[in-house]
Amino acid sequence: MMKRGLSKGRRKTDQLGAVLRLRRELQLERAKREVLQGISRVSSEVQSLDRLYDHYLGVILKLTRTKAGSILLSDEIAKDLVFAACKGKGSEGLVGRRIPMGEGIAGWVVRTGRSYFTGDANHDRLIKKEFGRQIGMTSQNLLCVPLKIARRVLGVVEVLNKKDRKPFQPQDLNLLESIAAQVATVIENTRLFEKYDGKVRKLMTLKEISRLLNSTLDEKEVKKRAMEAATRLMEAEVGSLLLIDEATQELYFEVALGERGERIKEIRLKMGEGIAGWVAKTGEPLIVADAQSDTRFNRKADQKSSFVTRNMICVPVKIKEKTIGVLQAINKLGGRSFTKWDMEEFQHLADQVAIAIDNANLYRELQEAFLGTAGALGDAIEAKDAYTAGHTRRVFTYSMLMGRQMGLSTREMDDLKLAALLHDIGKIGVEDDILRKPGKLSDAERQRMEAHTMIGPKIVDHVKQLRKVIPGIMHHHEEYDGSGYPNALKGEQIPLMARIIAVADCFDAMTTDRPYRKSLPIQTALEELQKMAGSQFDGRVVEAFVRAYEVGELGETAISRPTSNPI
Repeated sequence: MMKRGLSKGRRKTDQLGAVLRLRRELQLERAKREVLQGISRVSSEVQSLDRLYDHYLGVILKLTRTKAGSILLSDEIAKDLVFAACKGKGSEGLVGRRIPMGEGIAGWVVRTGRSYFTGDANHDRLIKKEFGRQIGMTSQNLLCVPLKIARRVLGVVEVLNKKDRKPFQPQDLNLLESIAAQVATVIENTRLFEKYDGKVRKLMTLKEISRLLNSTLDEKEVKKRAMEAATRLMEAEVGSLLLIDEATQELYFEVALGERGERIKEIRLKMGEGIAGWVAKTGEPLIVADAQSDTRFNRKADQKSSFVTRNMICVPVKIKEKTIGVLQAINKLGGRSFTKWDMEEFQHLADQVAIAIDNANLYRELQEAFLGTAGALGDAIEAKDAYTAGHTRRVFTYSMLMGRQMGLSTREMDDLKLAALLHDIGKIGVEDDILRKPGKLSDAERQRMEAHTMIGPKIVDHVKQLRKVIPGIMHHHEEYDGSGYPNALKGEQIPLMARIIAVADCFDAMTTDRPYRKSLPIQTALEELQKMAGSQFDGRVVEAFVRAYEVGELGETAISRPTSNPI
């Protein structure tokens, strides 16, 4: 009877234990289902990965009944683990912090792809105790599982110190692994969505930037837009364009804005010096996840600008396989890191920049050749009259001074350059004896001389690109009160470029020696111009010329007086 009673009691105990275990398993499954449903729900509502990480970690700590935990993600480029979310005592400020991928329990889990838990953290050799001291928390027990998609480990989830002070059990590990698998899937899907959505947005941005870069042939504007594009496309704090000085084989900051930018412009880097120098020398793009710890990083720019470089991406700018400089973006916004996707897009941008710079260079060379030709024509005219040697060049210089003082646009300045260089081209059709006559001209001779304003336009009319400057050539002898020639235009009827050239032409005539008189001092000539403002000349143009003199742009050295010997 005793044995039968004991056997019956043991069966009841075993049955009760089985029921309790089944109940715990059901509760665990119910909790897992609720948590996973919650994760799926929040994943469809929350778009920011940072917010997702924080939410997942909160759910995990609640379910595992732990005091603290973190989600660390792998940075494949930097070979680091980055804290994506942290909760618990001392966790403030840990988000964004990096640890070497091979260190500690998290590093072991990433490396092996296997879970790890310890019930006696004080004697576990893998736990970095100094890290616990830094955050003010001593690890008692710890559980760490991989965030894994197939065989690829995205990072880890670790929790520590159960609230009931009991060690982790196998069911805790099973639960955390189940949640981690779901979280890894959601993270990967969200990452892919953000990546492809970001790629589409960046491609649209790149298309717009390409249009902006190619909408101008102004070399300075192209380079300025390139830097702005680098910052915008890479979502970075700042961007820089550095070019190679062929003469010294040094890198210099071509584009830098603001007060800090002006200080940075003073810096030059040797080929191979700094991150930019390394990229320029090797011709290879580079992402630096932690600039301050990279041995190639040069601190000159940071010291000059009081700026702190955290991370950066740098790509070469090449024209026909030749590296002419580098484009760089610094400090990804939101504490994020630059990625391989960023590098691909950034290199596309650098290629666009290279094309735009090359086009601008070619345009500049064509302009210089065109201006050189125009200047040569002006010199050819002066070869007929030894006493006006250098006149065209000086009129060109004075016209440029007035144009800048009056705030003319780039296009207006380009037109003024050509008009000033060619303003006397019509004198090719005037007889040498009239041009070189030392005394007063007769009425007939004067008419022949004045005809150069009509001959010049006929000459340049044969060149399509020069037709736009005909008004400056034809009307530079018109007078503001309407008493000039050839059409007696008055006031604003006279084209602005002609009004500017008229002042420059007269000033040079007064300040250079002629066969029939000596030159006037600069101050006297300026006073004469002011007396004639409003009658012979446009008062605003005269004021611009006087301002150029007052700020020191016009001086004795600007006036190249001819010698008394003919050329």
